[in-house]
Amino acid sequence: MQSKHDKTRVSEGLTLVEMVLAVAIMAIVLAALVPQFRAILGSWDSKEANAEALQNGRILIDHLYRNLSAAVQITAVSDSSETNGYIELQDNDGNTMRYDIGANNYVEFGPVGNLADLAGPVSQLQFTCYDACDLDTPIPDINAIRCVKVETTLTNPGPGPDKIFTTQAYLRTNLQDEAGWKLYKITGSEIEFETNVLKTPALWQIDTTHYLCAYQGEGDHGWAVVLTVNTGNWTITKETLLEFDSKKIKATALWQIDATHYLCAYQGDGDDGWAVVLTVDTGNWTISKETPFEFDIKDGRTPALCEIDDQHYLCAYEGDGGDGWAVVLTVDTGNWTISAETPFEFDTKKGKTPALGKLANNYYLCAYQGDGDDGWTVVLKVSGSYVISVEMPFEFDTNKGIGPSLSQIDNDHYLCAYQGDGDDGWAVVLKVNSSTKIVTKETSFEFDQARGETTALTKMGDDEHFLCVYSGDNDDGWGIVLNVTEPPWSVTGGSSVEFDPSKALEEAVWKIDDTHYLCVYRGDGDDGYACIIWSGDEIRP
Repeated sequence: MQSKHDKTRVSEGLTLVEMVLAVAIMAIVLAALVPQFRAILGSWDSKEANAEALQNGRILIDHLYRNLSAAVQITAVSDSSETNGYIELQDNDGNTMRYDIGANNYVEFGPVGNLADLAGPVSQLQFTCYDACDLDTPIPDINAIRCVKVETTLTNPGPGPDKIFTTQAYLRTNLQDEAGWKLYKITGSEIEFETNVLKTPALWQIDTTHYLCAYQGEGDHGWAVVLTVNTGNWTITKETLLEFDSKKIKATALWQIDATHYLCAYQGDGDDGWAVVLTVDTGNWTISKETPFEFDIKDGRTPALCEIDDQHYLCAYEGDGGDGWAVVLTVDTGNWTISAETPFEFDTKKGKTPALGKLANNYYLCAYQGDGDDGWTVVLKVSGSYVISVEMPFEFDTNKGIGPSLSQIDNDHYLCAYQGDGDDGWAVVLKVNSSTKIVTKETSFEFDQARGETTALTKMGDDEHFLCVYSGDNDDGWGIVLNVTEPPWSVTGGSSVEFDPSKALEEAVWKIDDTHYLCVYRGDGDDGYACIIWSGDEIRP
Protein backbone atom coordinates (compact mmCIF):
# COMPACT_ATOMS: atom_id res chain seq x y z
CA MET A 1 0.00 0.00 0.00
CA GLN A 2 1.44 3.37 -1.01
CA SER A 3 2.20 5.81 1.78
CA LYS A 4 0.35 9.08 1.81
CA HIS A 5 3.71 10.83 2.25
CA ASP A 6 5.19 9.41 -0.99
CA LYS A 7 6.16 12.41 -3.17
CA THR A 8 7.04 10.37 -6.29
CA ARG A 9 5.37 11.51 -9.52
CA VAL A 10 5.09 9.43 -12.65
CA SER A 11 6.24 11.52 -15.75
CA GLU A 12 4.52 10.84 -18.99
CA GLY A 13 6.84 10.14 -22.07
CA LEU A 14 6.59 11.50 -25.59
CA THR A 15 4.04 9.80 -27.66
CA LEU A 16 4.95 8.40 -31.04
CA VAL A 17 2.98 11.14 -32.72
CA GLU A 18 4.93 13.83 -30.87
CA MET A 19 8.25 12.25 -31.77
CA VAL A 20 7.26 12.06 -35.41
CA LEU A 21 6.21 15.70 -35.34
CA ALA A 22 9.50 16.76 -33.70
CA VAL A 23 11.58 14.87 -36.26
CA ALA A 24 9.50 16.35 -39.07
CA ILE A 25 10.04 19.88 -37.77
CA MET A 26 13.80 19.30 -37.46
CA ALA A 27 13.92 17.94 -41.00
CA ILE A 28 12.06 20.98 -42.29
CA VAL A 29 14.47 23.33 -40.48
CA LEU A 30 17.52 21.46 -41.76
CA ALA A 31 16.10 21.36 -45.26
CA ALA A 32 15.83 25.15 -45.11
CA LEU A 33 19.30 25.72 -43.59
CA VAL A 34 21.44 23.35 -45.65
CA PRO A 35 20.96 25.28 -48.92
CA GLN A 36 21.83 28.46 -47.06
CA PHE A 37 25.08 26.93 -45.82
CA ARG A 38 25.76 25.68 -49.32
CA ALA A 39 25.11 29.16 -50.72
CA ILE A 40 27.41 30.73 -48.13
CA LEU A 41 30.19 28.29 -48.97
CA GLY A 42 29.62 28.83 -52.68
CA SER A 43 29.70 32.59 -52.23
CA TRP A 44 32.97 32.34 -50.29
CA ASP A 45 34.52 30.16 -52.99
CA SER A 46 33.30 32.56 -55.66
CA LYS A 47 34.70 35.62 -53.87
CA GLU A 48 38.00 33.85 -53.29
CA ALA A 49 38.18 32.90 -56.97
CA ASN A 50 37.26 36.44 -58.03
CA ALA A 51 39.94 37.89 -55.73
CA GLU A 52 42.54 35.51 -57.17
CA ALA A 53 41.60 36.43 -60.74
CA LEU A 54 41.66 40.15 -59.92
CA GLN A 55 45.06 39.88 -58.24
CA ASN A 56 46.53 37.96 -61.16
CA GLY A 57 45.01 40.46 -63.59
CA ARG A 58 46.41 43.47 -61.77
CA ILE A 59 49.88 41.94 -61.66
CA LEU A 60 49.76 41.07 -65.35
CA ILE A 61 48.45 44.45 -66.50
CA ASP A 62 50.96 46.38 -64.38
CA HIS A 63 53.78 44.20 -65.74
CA LEU A 64 52.67 44.73 -69.34
CA TYR A 65 52.26 48.50 -68.95
CA ARG A 66 55.60 49.04 -67.24
CA ASN A 67 57.64 47.06 -69.76
CA LEU A 68 55.84 48.27 -72.88
CA SER A 69 56.03 51.94 -71.91
CA ALA A 70 59.77 51.58 -71.27
CA ALA A 71 60.46 49.66 -74.51
CA VAL A 72 63.01 51.03 -76.95
CA GLN A 73 61.28 49.37 -79.89
CA ILE A 74 58.58 46.82 -80.74
CA THR A 75 60.38 44.18 -82.81
CA ALA A 76 57.49 41.74 -83.49
CA VAL A 77 53.78 41.56 -82.70
CA SER A 78 50.80 39.36 -83.58
CA ASP A 79 47.94 40.56 -85.76
CA SER A 80 45.44 42.79 -83.96
CA SER A 81 42.68 40.19 -84.53
CA GLU A 82 44.68 37.37 -82.88
CA THR A 83 43.31 36.52 -79.41
CA ASN A 84 46.19 34.13 -78.66
CA GLY A 85 48.74 36.85 -79.36
CA TYR A 86 52.35 37.70 -78.66
CA ILE A 87 54.61 40.73 -78.65
CA GLU A 88 58.39 41.14 -78.65
CA LEU A 89 60.18 44.29 -77.51
CA GLN A 90 63.70 45.58 -77.10
CA ASP A 91 64.50 46.91 -73.62
CA ASN A 92 67.03 49.57 -72.62
CA ASP A 93 69.78 46.98 -72.18
CA GLY A 94 69.37 45.71 -75.75
CA ASN A 95 67.57 42.50 -74.73
CA THR A 96 64.65 41.18 -76.79
CA MET A 97 61.79 40.27 -74.44
CA ARG A 98 58.57 38.42 -75.30
CA TYR A 99 55.01 38.04 -73.98
CA ASP A 100 52.87 35.14 -75.18
CA ILE A 101 50.51 32.37 -73.96
CA GLY A 102 52.17 29.09 -73.01
CA ALA A 103 50.86 25.54 -73.37
CA ASN A 104 49.31 25.73 -69.89
CA ASN A 105 47.37 28.89 -70.84
CA TYR A 106 49.56 31.09 -68.63
CA VAL A 107 51.03 34.32 -69.93
CA GLU A 108 54.80 33.88 -70.29
CA PHE A 109 57.46 36.59 -70.20
CA GLY A 110 61.22 36.74 -70.52
CA PRO A 111 64.08 36.80 -73.02
CA VAL A 112 63.18 35.11 -76.27
CA GLY A 113 63.86 31.40 -75.86
CA ASN A 114 63.81 31.54 -72.05
CA LEU A 115 60.25 32.44 -71.03
CA ALA A 116 58.73 31.86 -67.58
CA ASP A 117 55.12 31.82 -66.37
CA LEU A 118 53.92 35.27 -65.31
CA ALA A 119 50.15 35.09 -64.59
CA GLY A 120 47.07 33.14 -65.60
CA PRO A 121 45.41 31.10 -66.76
CA VAL A 122 44.07 33.29 -69.57
CA SER A 123 41.78 32.71 -72.52
CA GLN A 124 42.82 35.87 -74.39
CA LEU A 125 45.96 37.96 -74.94
CA GLN A 126 45.40 40.48 -77.72
CA PHE A 127 47.68 43.31 -78.86
CA THR A 128 46.54 46.27 -81.00
CA CYS A 129 49.15 48.79 -82.11
CA TYR A 130 48.91 52.42 -83.30
CA ASP A 131 51.21 55.17 -84.51
CA ALA A 132 51.79 58.51 -82.79
CA CYS A 133 49.14 60.45 -84.71
CA ASP A 134 46.17 58.09 -85.09
CA LEU A 135 44.95 56.15 -82.06
CA ASP A 136 41.92 54.77 -83.89
CA THR A 137 43.42 52.85 -86.81
CA PRO A 138 45.57 49.80 -85.98
CA ILE A 139 48.88 49.52 -87.86
CA PRO A 140 51.04 46.47 -88.71
CA ASP A 141 54.32 48.39 -89.27
CA ILE A 142 56.53 47.71 -86.25
CA ASN A 143 58.77 50.68 -87.08
CA ALA A 144 55.89 53.14 -86.63
CA ILE A 145 54.38 51.75 -83.41
CA ARG A 146 54.12 54.30 -80.61
CA CYS A 147 51.07 53.00 -78.71
CA VAL A 148 50.11 49.44 -77.74
CA LYS A 149 46.67 48.46 -76.44
CA VAL A 150 46.45 45.13 -74.58
CA GLU A 151 43.30 43.15 -73.76
CA THR A 152 43.48 39.92 -71.75
CA THR A 153 40.88 37.65 -70.15
CA LEU A 154 41.77 35.90 -66.89
CA THR A 155 39.98 32.58 -66.43
CA ASN A 156 38.02 32.50 -63.18
CA PRO A 157 39.06 29.28 -61.32
CA GLY A 158 35.75 29.11 -59.46
CA PRO A 159 32.13 30.01 -60.04
CA GLY A 160 31.56 33.37 -61.63
CA PRO A 161 32.48 35.10 -64.89
CA ASP A 162 35.99 35.47 -66.30
CA LYS A 163 37.74 38.81 -65.79
CA ILE A 164 38.65 41.09 -68.68
CA PHE A 165 41.57 43.55 -68.24
CA THR A 166 42.87 46.22 -70.60
CA THR A 167 45.77 48.66 -70.61
CA GLN A 168 47.26 51.10 -73.10
CA ALA A 169 50.98 51.93 -73.07
CA TYR A 170 52.69 54.76 -74.92
CA LEU A 171 56.23 53.99 -76.00
CA ARG A 172 58.60 56.84 -75.42
CA THR A 173 60.17 56.00 -78.78
CA ASN A 174 59.99 53.28 -81.36
CA LEU A 175 62.79 54.70 -83.46
CA GLN A 176 66.27 53.48 -84.23
CA ASP A 177 68.88 55.70 -82.59
CA GLU A 178 71.43 57.59 -84.63
CA ALA A 179 74.82 55.93 -84.61
CA GLY A 180 76.75 57.00 -81.52
CA TRP A 181 73.80 58.68 -79.78
CA LYS A 182 72.16 55.88 -77.81
CA LEU A 183 71.94 56.54 -74.06
CA TYR A 184 72.96 54.30 -71.16
CA LYS A 185 73.49 54.75 -67.45
CA ILE A 186 76.96 53.48 -66.54
CA THR A 187 76.52 50.53 -64.21
CA GLY A 188 78.02 51.19 -60.77
CA SER A 189 78.23 54.97 -61.22
CA GLU A 190 75.24 55.78 -59.02
CA ILE A 191 75.89 57.23 -55.56
CA GLU A 192 73.56 58.33 -52.77
CA PHE A 193 75.60 61.34 -51.67
CA GLU A 194 72.91 62.87 -49.41
CA THR A 195 71.05 60.44 -47.12
CA ASN A 196 68.85 63.03 -45.37
CA VAL A 197 67.08 65.03 -48.05
CA LEU A 198 67.88 66.81 -51.30
CA LYS A 199 65.58 69.10 -53.28
CA THR A 200 66.00 71.57 -56.16
CA PRO A 201 69.72 70.98 -56.78
CA ALA A 202 71.90 73.26 -58.92
CA LEU A 203 75.11 72.04 -60.55
CA TRP A 204 78.26 73.68 -61.92
CA GLN A 205 81.56 72.30 -63.21
CA ILE A 206 84.70 73.26 -61.28
CA ASP A 207 87.15 71.29 -63.44
CA THR A 208 87.01 68.09 -65.51
CA THR A 209 86.56 65.90 -62.43
CA HIS A 210 84.93 68.15 -59.80
CA TYR A 211 81.44 69.64 -59.65
CA LEU A 212 79.76 71.99 -57.19
CA CYS A 213 76.22 71.09 -56.14
CA ALA A 214 74.00 73.42 -54.08
CA TYR A 215 70.60 72.27 -52.83
CA GLN A 216 67.82 72.35 -50.24
CA GLY A 217 68.90 69.76 -47.71
CA GLU A 218 68.39 68.62 -44.15
CA GLY A 219 66.03 70.88 -42.19
CA ASP A 220 65.18 72.66 -45.47
CA HIS A 221 68.48 74.48 -45.05
CA GLY A 222 70.93 75.43 -47.75
CA TRP A 223 73.72 72.92 -48.37
CA ALA A 224 76.59 72.57 -50.84
CA VAL A 225 79.05 69.79 -51.68
CA VAL A 226 81.75 69.02 -54.22
CA LEU A 227 81.22 65.81 -56.18
CA THR A 228 84.32 64.12 -57.58
CA VAL A 229 84.04 62.03 -60.77
CA ASN A 230 86.68 59.36 -61.36
CA THR A 231 87.02 59.36 -65.15
CA GLY A 232 88.92 56.08 -65.05
CA ASN A 233 86.13 53.90 -63.64
CA TRP A 234 83.30 56.49 -63.72
CA THR A 235 82.50 56.34 -60.03
CA ILE A 236 81.40 59.36 -57.99
CA THR A 237 82.47 60.37 -54.49
CA LYS A 238 81.54 63.34 -52.33
CA GLU A 239 83.66 65.80 -50.39
CA THR A 240 82.83 67.70 -47.17
CA LEU A 241 79.37 69.26 -46.91
CA LEU A 242 78.77 72.94 -46.15
CA GLU A 243 75.56 74.35 -44.63
CA PHE A 244 75.50 77.80 -46.25
CA ASP A 245 72.04 78.83 -44.93
CA SER A 246 70.73 77.52 -41.61
CA LYS A 247 67.26 79.05 -41.90
CA LYS A 248 65.39 77.92 -44.98
CA ILE A 249 65.77 77.64 -48.72
CA LYS A 250 63.60 76.14 -51.48
CA ALA A 251 65.40 76.60 -54.80
CA THR A 252 68.96 77.27 -55.94
CA ALA A 253 70.83 78.60 -58.98
CA LEU A 254 74.60 78.68 -59.57
CA TRP A 255 77.02 80.60 -61.79
CA GLN A 256 80.81 80.55 -61.82
CA ILE A 257 82.58 83.84 -61.02
CA ASP A 258 86.16 82.57 -61.30
CA ALA A 259 88.06 79.31 -60.71
CA THR A 260 87.22 79.19 -57.00
CA HIS A 261 84.17 81.45 -56.49
CA TYR A 262 80.54 80.77 -57.38
CA LEU A 263 77.45 82.92 -57.10
CA CYS A 264 74.49 81.10 -55.58
CA ALA A 265 71.01 82.67 -55.76
CA TYR A 266 68.21 81.02 -53.86
CA GLN A 267 64.70 81.29 -52.45
CA GLY A 268 65.51 81.80 -48.80
CA ASP A 269 63.99 82.75 -45.47
CA GLY A 270 60.46 84.09 -45.87
CA ASP A 271 60.56 83.00 -49.53
CA ASP A 272 62.63 86.14 -50.14
CA GLY A 273 65.40 86.41 -52.69
CA TRP A 274 68.90 85.71 -51.36
CA ALA A 275 72.37 85.36 -52.84
CA VAL A 276 75.76 84.27 -51.48
CA VAL A 277 79.25 83.70 -52.83
CA LEU A 278 80.55 80.16 -52.25
CA THR A 279 84.33 79.65 -52.22
CA VAL A 280 85.82 76.26 -53.14
CA ASP A 281 89.26 75.30 -51.84
CA THR A 282 90.72 73.34 -54.76
CA GLY A 283 93.37 71.82 -52.50
CA ASN A 284 91.04 69.89 -50.17
CA TRP A 285 87.69 70.56 -51.94
CA THR A 286 86.07 72.12 -48.89
CA ILE A 287 83.57 74.96 -49.32
CA SER A 288 83.18 78.20 -47.41
CA LYS A 289 80.71 81.04 -47.76
CA GLU A 290 80.84 84.81 -47.80
CA THR A 291 78.18 87.16 -46.38
CA PRO A 292 74.67 86.40 -47.70
CA PHE A 293 72.69 89.21 -49.34
CA GLU A 294 68.89 89.62 -49.48
CA PHE A 295 68.19 91.01 -52.96
CA ASP A 296 64.36 90.96 -52.67
CA ILE A 297 62.63 91.40 -49.29
CA LYS A 298 59.18 90.40 -50.62
CA ASP A 299 59.61 87.28 -52.75
CA GLY A 300 62.39 85.63 -54.67
CA ARG A 301 61.16 82.21 -55.78
CA THR A 302 62.90 79.80 -58.19
CA PRO A 303 65.69 82.15 -59.33
CA ALA A 304 67.73 81.71 -62.53
CA LEU A 305 71.14 83.26 -63.23
CA CYS A 306 73.05 84.40 -66.31
CA GLU A 307 76.40 86.22 -66.53
CA ILE A 308 76.50 89.78 -67.87
CA ASP A 309 80.22 90.35 -67.21
CA ASP A 310 82.81 89.30 -64.61
CA GLN A 311 81.08 91.20 -61.81
CA HIS A 312 77.43 91.47 -62.89
CA TYR A 313 74.79 88.75 -63.17
CA LEU A 314 71.21 88.84 -64.34
CA CYS A 315 68.80 87.10 -61.98
CA ALA A 316 65.20 86.32 -63.03
CA TYR A 317 62.69 85.02 -60.48
CA GLU A 318 59.07 84.79 -59.40
CA GLY A 319 58.65 87.84 -57.24
CA ASP A 320 55.98 89.89 -55.52
CA GLY A 321 52.45 88.80 -56.47
CA GLY A 322 53.77 85.77 -58.33
CA ASP A 323 54.85 88.09 -61.15
CA GLY A 324 58.01 87.90 -63.25
CA TRP A 325 60.90 89.96 -61.92
CA ALA A 326 64.56 90.46 -62.81
CA VAL A 327 67.47 92.18 -61.11
CA VAL A 328 71.17 92.72 -61.75
CA LEU A 329 73.38 91.40 -58.94
CA THR A 330 76.83 92.97 -58.56
CA VAL A 331 79.68 90.99 -56.96
CA ASP A 332 82.60 92.93 -55.47
CA THR A 333 85.53 90.64 -56.28
CA GLY A 334 87.66 92.41 -53.68
CA ASN A 335 85.61 91.43 -50.63
CA TRP A 336 83.00 89.12 -52.26
CA THR A 337 80.03 91.14 -51.07
CA ILE A 338 76.89 91.36 -53.21
CA SER A 339 74.66 94.31 -54.05
CA ALA A 340 71.63 94.73 -56.32
CA GLU A 341 70.47 97.25 -58.88
CA THR A 342 66.82 98.29 -59.17
CA PRO A 343 64.52 95.27 -59.73
CA PHE A 344 62.39 95.21 -62.88
CA GLU A 345 58.94 93.59 -63.27
CA PHE A 346 58.94 91.97 -66.72
CA ASP A 347 55.53 90.24 -66.39
CA THR A 348 52.72 91.72 -64.28
CA LYS A 349 50.55 88.57 -64.40
CA LYS A 350 52.73 85.56 -63.64
CA GLY A 351 56.40 84.60 -63.93
CA LYS A 352 57.11 81.16 -62.44
CA THR A 353 60.20 78.94 -62.87
CA PRO A 354 62.16 81.18 -65.26
CA ALA A 355 65.15 80.02 -67.33
CA LEU A 356 67.74 82.36 -68.84
CA GLY A 357 69.93 82.27 -71.95
CA LYS A 358 72.39 84.83 -73.26
CA LEU A 359 71.93 86.48 -76.66
CA ALA A 360 74.21 89.02 -78.36
CA ASN A 361 74.76 92.64 -77.29
CA ASN A 362 73.44 92.47 -73.71
CA TYR A 363 70.16 90.79 -74.61
CA TYR A 364 68.87 87.75 -72.71
CA LEU A 365 66.15 85.24 -73.50
CA CYS A 366 63.88 84.40 -70.56
CA ALA A 367 61.45 81.46 -70.78
CA TYR A 368 58.94 80.95 -67.97
CA GLN A 369 55.57 79.63 -66.85
CA GLY A 370 53.32 82.62 -67.41
CA ASP A 371 49.68 83.59 -67.51
CA GLY A 372 47.38 80.57 -67.59
CA ASP A 373 50.40 78.35 -66.81
CA ASP A 374 51.23 78.67 -70.51
CA GLY A 375 54.73 78.84 -71.93
CA TRP A 376 56.01 82.39 -72.35
CA THR A 377 59.23 84.14 -73.33
CA VAL A 378 60.53 87.67 -73.19
CA VAL A 379 63.79 89.22 -74.30
CA LEU A 380 65.40 91.24 -71.51
CA LYS A 381 67.86 94.01 -72.30
CA VAL A 382 70.50 95.16 -69.80
CA SER A 383 71.85 98.63 -70.56
CA GLY A 384 75.36 99.86 -69.88
CA SER A 385 74.16 101.27 -66.56
CA TYR A 386 72.61 97.87 -65.69
CA VAL A 387 69.04 99.01 -66.12
CA ILE A 388 66.69 96.26 -67.36
CA SER A 389 64.02 96.69 -70.03
CA VAL A 390 61.82 94.21 -71.88
CA GLU A 391 61.00 93.48 -75.51
CA MET A 392 57.69 92.05 -76.82
CA PRO A 393 56.54 88.93 -74.87
CA PHE A 394 55.78 85.77 -76.87
CA GLU A 395 53.54 82.84 -75.88
CA PHE A 396 55.32 79.76 -77.22
CA ASP A 397 52.75 77.25 -75.88
CA THR A 398 49.09 78.21 -75.41
CA ASN A 399 48.21 74.99 -73.56
CA LYS A 400 50.84 74.61 -70.85
CA GLY A 401 54.51 75.44 -70.29
CA ILE A 402 55.68 74.40 -66.83
CA GLY A 403 59.31 74.41 -65.71
CA PRO A 404 61.05 75.32 -68.98
CA SER A 405 64.77 74.73 -69.46
CA LEU A 406 66.97 76.32 -72.15
CA SER A 407 70.09 75.28 -74.03
CA GLN A 408 71.73 77.47 -76.69
CA ILE A 409 71.94 76.21 -80.28
CA ASP A 410 73.56 79.32 -81.80
CA ASN A 411 73.42 83.11 -81.34
CA ASP A 412 69.75 83.33 -82.33
CA HIS A 413 68.29 79.91 -81.51
CA TYR A 414 67.58 78.11 -78.24
CA LEU A 415 66.17 74.67 -77.54
CA CYS A 416 63.45 74.78 -74.89
CA ALA A 417 62.20 71.65 -73.06
CA TYR A 418 59.24 71.78 -70.70
CA GLN A 419 56.23 70.02 -69.17
CA GLY A 420 53.45 70.76 -71.62
CA ASP A 421 49.98 69.66 -72.63
CA GLY A 422 48.84 66.54 -70.76
CA ASP A 423 51.88 67.00 -68.45
CA ASP A 424 53.86 65.30 -71.23
CA GLY A 425 57.41 66.13 -72.25
CA TRP A 426 57.70 68.74 -75.02
CA ALA A 427 60.52 70.53 -76.82
CA VAL A 428 60.63 73.41 -79.27
CA VAL A 429 63.20 75.60 -81.01
CA LEU A 430 62.82 79.30 -80.13
CA LYS A 431 64.21 81.82 -82.62
CA VAL A 432 65.09 85.41 -81.72
CA ASN A 433 65.28 87.88 -84.60
CA SER A 434 68.70 89.51 -84.22
CA SER A 435 67.37 92.92 -85.34
CA THR A 436 63.87 93.21 -83.89
CA LYS A 437 64.36 90.81 -80.91
CA ILE A 438 60.96 89.29 -81.71
CA VAL A 439 60.70 85.65 -80.65
CA THR A 440 59.10 83.00 -82.85
CA LYS A 441 58.92 79.24 -82.54
CA GLU A 442 59.30 76.23 -84.79
CA THR A 443 57.18 73.04 -84.69
CA SER A 444 56.90 71.57 -81.20
CA PHE A 445 57.94 67.96 -80.53
CA GLU A 446 56.34 65.71 -77.90
CA PHE A 447 59.28 63.61 -76.70
CA ASP A 448 57.40 61.73 -73.96
CA GLN A 449 53.68 60.97 -74.22
CA ALA A 450 53.40 59.69 -70.65
CA ARG A 451 54.98 62.50 -68.62
CA GLY A 452 57.83 65.02 -68.77
CA GLU A 453 58.35 66.97 -65.56
CA THR A 454 61.36 68.96 -64.23
CA THR A 455 63.35 68.93 -67.46
CA ALA A 456 67.06 69.79 -67.63
CA LEU A 457 69.10 70.27 -70.82
CA THR A 458 72.73 70.22 -71.84
CA LYS A 459 74.40 70.35 -75.25
CA MET A 460 76.19 67.15 -76.23
CA GLY A 461 79.13 66.64 -78.62
CA ASP A 462 77.92 68.96 -81.40
CA ASP A 463 75.40 71.71 -82.09
CA GLU A 464 72.64 69.31 -83.11
CA HIS A 465 72.30 66.92 -80.16
CA PHE A 466 71.07 67.75 -76.68
CA LEU A 467 70.63 65.55 -73.61
CA CYS A 468 67.32 66.09 -71.83
CA VAL A 469 66.84 64.48 -68.43
CA TYR A 470 63.45 64.58 -66.78
CA SER A 471 61.00 62.94 -64.40
CA GLY A 472 58.78 60.62 -66.40
CA ASP A 473 56.01 58.16 -65.73
CA ASN A 474 55.73 57.09 -62.05
CA ASP A 475 58.29 59.78 -61.08
CA ASP A 476 61.08 57.64 -62.59
CA GLY A 477 64.23 59.20 -64.02
CA TRP A 478 64.53 59.33 -67.81
CA GLY A 479 66.93 60.73 -70.36
CA ILE A 480 66.56 61.26 -74.10
CA VAL A 481 68.71 62.63 -76.92
CA LEU A 482 66.94 65.48 -78.73
CA ASN A 483 68.20 66.10 -82.27
CA VAL A 484 67.84 69.62 -83.71
CA THR A 485 68.09 69.98 -87.48
CA GLU A 486 67.77 72.94 -89.89
CA PRO A 487 66.49 74.20 -92.19
CA PRO A 488 63.65 74.17 -91.36
CA TRP A 489 64.29 73.96 -87.62
CA SER A 490 62.82 70.79 -86.16
CA VAL A 491 63.28 68.53 -83.13
CA THR A 492 63.27 64.73 -83.09
CA GLY A 493 64.10 62.25 -80.38
CA GLY A 494 65.95 58.97 -80.01
CA SER A 495 65.13 56.25 -77.52
CA SER A 496 64.82 57.07 -73.84
CA VAL A 497 66.88 55.51 -71.07
CA GLU A 498 65.40 54.98 -67.60
CA PHE A 499 68.35 55.90 -65.39
CA ASP A 500 66.43 55.47 -62.13
CA PRO A 501 63.34 53.21 -61.97
CA SER A 502 62.54 54.21 -58.37
CA LYS A 503 62.36 58.00 -58.36
CA ALA A 504 64.05 61.03 -59.91
CA LEU A 505 62.79 64.59 -59.55
CA GLU A 506 64.25 68.08 -60.04
CA GLU A 507 67.20 66.88 -62.11
CA ALA A 508 70.34 68.89 -62.85
CA VAL A 509 72.76 67.75 -65.56
CA TRP A 510 76.24 68.75 -66.72
CA LYS A 511 78.39 67.65 -69.65
CA ILE A 512 81.65 66.00 -68.51
CA ASP A 513 82.94 65.33 -72.03
CA ASP A 514 81.39 64.62 -75.43
CA THR A 515 80.00 61.26 -74.29
CA HIS A 516 79.65 61.44 -70.48
CA TYR A 517 77.17 63.45 -68.40
CA LEU A 518 76.75 63.94 -64.65
CA CYS A 519 73.14 63.89 -63.45
CA VAL A 520 72.09 64.93 -59.93
CA TYR A 521 68.53 64.50 -58.68
CA ARG A 522 66.09 63.97 -55.82
CA GLY A 523 65.75 60.21 -55.66
CA ASP A 524 64.27 57.45 -53.54
CA GLY A 525 63.31 58.69 -50.07
CA ASP A 526 63.90 62.27 -51.27
CA ASP A 527 67.63 61.64 -50.83
CA GLY A 528 70.35 63.02 -53.05
CA TYR A 529 71.57 60.82 -55.89
CA ALA A 530 74.04 61.21 -58.74
CA CYS A 531 74.93 58.99 -61.71
CA ILE A 532 76.83 59.05 -65.00
CA ILE A 533 74.88 58.83 -68.27
CA TRP A 534 76.83 57.77 -71.36
CA SER A 535 76.06 58.13 -75.07
CA GLY A 536 77.48 55.75 -77.65
CA ASP A 537 76.80 52.61 -79.67
CA GLU A 538 77.02 49.97 -76.96
CA ILE A 539 76.52 49.47 -73.22
CA ARG A 540 79.52 50.49 -71.13
CA PRO A 541 80.82 47.85 -68.70
